[in-house]
Amino acid sequence: MAFLILTEQETLLPVYSKSVGHWDHQEKTVRKEGYPSFQWLFCSSGSGVLRVREEEIPVLPGTGMFLYPHEPHEYEGIEPWEVDWITLYGPQVEPLAKLAGLTRSGVYKVQQPAPLLAHLRSAQAIALSNRPLIGLECSKAAYSLLLDMTRYLSWGSTGSHESGSERLQPVFDYMETHYPLPVTLEELAEVIGVSAKHFCLIFRRTVKMRPMEYLNLLRIRKSKEIMLQERNLPLKEIAGMVGFETPGYFSLLFKKAEGMTPDLFRRLNRLS
Repeated sequence: MAFLILTEQETLLPVYSKSVGHWDHQEKTVRKEGYPSFQWLFCSSGSGVLRVREEEIPVLPGTGMFLYPHEPHEYEGIEPWEVDWITLYGPQVEPLAKLAGLTRSGVYKVQQPAPLLAHLRSAQAIALSNRPLIGLECSKAAYSLLLDMTRYLSWGSTGSHESGSERLQPVFDYMETHYPLPVTLEELAEVIGVSAKHFCLIFRRTVKMRPMEYLNLLRIRKSKEIMLQERNLPLKEIAGMVGFETPGYFSLLFKKAEGMTPDLFRRLNRLS
């Protein structure tokens, strides 16, 4: 394991780490008062168990334990297990964790372990290099780890075998081909065979916005692409081409998303 020497400036970063490490066989750990930082511990082989909130949760290869600060917990290997870990500090750790669906201490399945493990190993290599002022480099690895968790963690904790983004991929594909047409929530829910209510729940937990809000952002993106390609096409016609019923509603949502009207966007980008 490695412990970092951090400057006062480095502790002001939005995300930083004070320690990283790797265990070929993690011994039993009992923390009756928890740990002062967030922790991520990834199991690449073997198996173990996490006990938290009077629950006993199995830890298998390809899963990671995410632990909130100051929460009593204990974990131990059932068979020799290989664990990479990192402590996480800073004001943006919790918001990024929640963005990834890490809403409480628990065990989470990783759909694609390689990218997350690469960030952990990168942080370990940096910390073990013994170079001065390496806190910033470790912070970059920790920040990248949290960002990639939003892509590669399963939707929900263990027990879910498909990530939210994977489950919603047919919906994203459907939006990509049907955005010029009127699209309903029920229509989108049918794409993955769930009720509209359940679909909204999955979508909001995964994408952090409502389905129709996402669809309208897709339409606005398409409108910008058309403006680049068809410089003389009236905005009223572009609004209809990307699925907006009225030019007024198109302009309203465009300004909300881009901070400017479609006409100003055109002028600033020399498209008119």
